[in-house]
Amino acid sequence: MSCTLTHTTIAGMQAFYLENNLLKVGVLAGRGCDIFEFKYKPKEIDFLLHLSKGIRNPQTDFSQVRNTATQFEDYYYGGWQVCLPNSPAFTYRGAALGQHGEVALIPWQVTDTTCSDEAVSIKLYTEPIRVPIRIEREMTIRKDTSELEIKERITNRGGTSLDIMWGQHIAFGLPFLEEGVSIETNALTLKTEPLMPDHHRFQRNLVYEWPQAKNKKGSVDDARFVPPKGKEQYSDLCYLEGYGKNAFYSIKNKVRNVGFGLMWNGELFKTLWMWHELNATKDFPWWGNCYTVALEPWTSPWTNDPLEAINRKEWLILEAGQKIETTLRAKAFEDNFNPIWL
Repeated sequence: MSCTLTHTTIAGMQAFYLENNLLKVGVLAGRGCDIFEFKYKPKEIDFLLHLSKGIRNPQTDFSQVRNTATQFEDYYYGGWQVCLPNSPAFTYRGAALGQHGEVALIPWQVTDTTCSDEAVSIKLYTEPIRVPIRIEREMTIRKDTSELEIKERITNRGGTSLDIMWGQHIAFGLPFLEEGVSIETNALTLKTEPLMPDHHRFQRNLVYEWPQAKNKKGSVDDARFVPPKGKEQYSDLCYLEGYGKNAFYSIKNKVRNVGFGLMWNGELFKTLWMWHELNATKDFPWWGNCYTVALEPWTSPWTNDPLEAINRKEWLILEAGQKIETTLRAKAFEDNFNPIWL
């Protein structure tokens, strides 16, 4: 099959499908430039999380109270978001910022599309209102490959330096997770988030050598393995670190012999957030209906005190006029994942 590009709308928002004989990738240009579908055709498996609420349009479908701090969760359906310029909701130098930043909920503009038998690509950009940043994305699928290449560039369009967080919010879901999955990565350490709720898996606020970590009972767990659906319910967040420039992970369902792998610059996205929500949270925002494993490269860990983290120089500093470019490569695979850097 030659590469194809298909235009559509979802809830009144512009969307595209990039496709070849192995992959079908959905891109929600009208909101966040989300990747809302990453389907490996030979197995007919979409790796990404899809909550029952589905994709909603923030411009036409909103709650009685429009709360900036929680809007990301209000409209979160799963998928893969790019998050910028922050993660925790707070006020930065007079700008009120909601969870995971503006760019995940606003429209992106398409600047170019190309499609031939050999490759299909789309270029998009957006600029949030409250912080002077421009982010550009180019996504490409080539013929006879099961790989999506993403090139991203951010630019500080202001006249002053900015402290930012930049992340790839990638969440996996059912049926991919049904029989349990195994995670491989070249991280060195695992640190557990201290502020997780009581229904967490690992002992909190400790640092371990990946992949071993103590659970709440004091026994050592192998953090590479996530149990099959129905065996356990818990919620947890950990940070995997110690990457060099060539960072990677893979997450695989061995029963179905299918997996997803990601390669990225570990000197830029230094921290891989590993979030598990296995139907454990019965209140807002999940109401017991979220079953996901998320593996998210970020420039720094989450914090409940962003101003302190900024003062400690933990956030990425983007100087006035500065541009940062990076490339990520996501791949569906069978058998074994072999990361190869260009």
